[in-house]
Amino acid sequence: MIKEIIVILTLVSFSTNAIAQQAESQDIRAAINDSILKELQIIRGIQEGAKRRIDSIRAARVNHTTLPEKKAEEDLLNEYEAMTQIADNTRQDWVKDDWNVYGWVAFIIALFSLIVSGVTLYAQWRTEDNTKKLSQNAQRHLLNELIRHLYRNYVITYTMRTKMKDIKYKGYPSEEHFEKLKIPMENIHLEAFYGEDEKFRLLHVLYLNLRNYNEEVEIALKHIIDPVIKKQTKDEDFDTLEYKVSYLTGRIIDTIYEIWGDNIEYRNDMRKAMELSLSGTTNATNNIDVPNSGKFNALILDALKNTSYTRLYSDNELEKVLEIFNHDVHEERKKNERGAWKVRMIKF
Repeated sequence: MIKEIIVILTLVSFSTNAIAQQAESQDIRAAINDSILKELQIIRGIQEGAKRRIDSIRAARVNHTTLPEKKAEEDLLNEYEAMTQIADNTRQDWVKDDWNVYGWVAFIIALFSLIVSGVTLYAQWRTEDNTKKLSQNAQRHLLNELIRHLYRNYVITYTMRTKMKDIKYKGYPSEEHFEKLKIPMENIHLEAFYGEDEKFRLLHVLYLNLRNYNEEVEIALKHIIDPVIKKQTKDEDFDTLEYKVSYLTGRIIDTIYEIWGDNIEYRNDMRKAMELSLSGTTNATNNIDVPNSGKFNALILDALKNTSYTRLYSDNELEKVLEIFNHDVHEERKKNERGAWKVRMIKF
């Protein structure tokens, strides 16, 4: 209904502008017409004076009129009558021409403007409509990808913590690693649920949770790179980041079930999204092993059992997930094929 009102108002506006422009041009032409008519009136006055003189001559020479003089008088009268006719018809001709030429041109321009405006408005509405036409199913798959992203965050966060312990907290991981932990918020498309208030609300709550995690990453970074901040505070920051990986994974699972329904198909889709990471080969190609890279306190099964991954995997499967997790941490503690540390530490 709002769109229809906007169209009507727009058409009225264009029509008003066209009429105003036409009226303005008609005023200018009317002024020109009046000037021409005044000139013709002057000519007509001259001709009327000539006619009076002819009448006077005719009266004085009634009995002495010659054929040549009579012919001259007739020619002068004929000229007068022609000029009079021109003067009488001029305004009518101008009005007629004004509508035939200027009127129709103005009308065609106004009509063309209305058509172009209508097409433009229609295109804008189609663009707006297409912009919010990300399918709800596509949004679900983007949430699945965030589960995989959070798993990689778990690996990197745990790797940074073990390397901090290696150097006895006398340095910190490069800032780039913290930047990579942040959730890409463009993966959340609230517009996919316009008009479905409850589903919109559920997705918006998840959006806020993910945004808060990004802010917590920022705060943790500020603490960890500060040599004045105590070790206990930095450990608490790592605890928070590791906990939030599990918490947000659980929130994503809940949101998917609340919006789309709890069924085996959606659970399998979440597991498939993690297959690349859980294949045991992620980021492992051509990594260079270095002394003590494999010496770290590996995560134990009890720690993993307290995470949301128990909602996606059985106990037997969870043991495999733990094995792959520790393997991934080991790989992140190595150097890449160029000889650079995968998780680079900067000493104070």
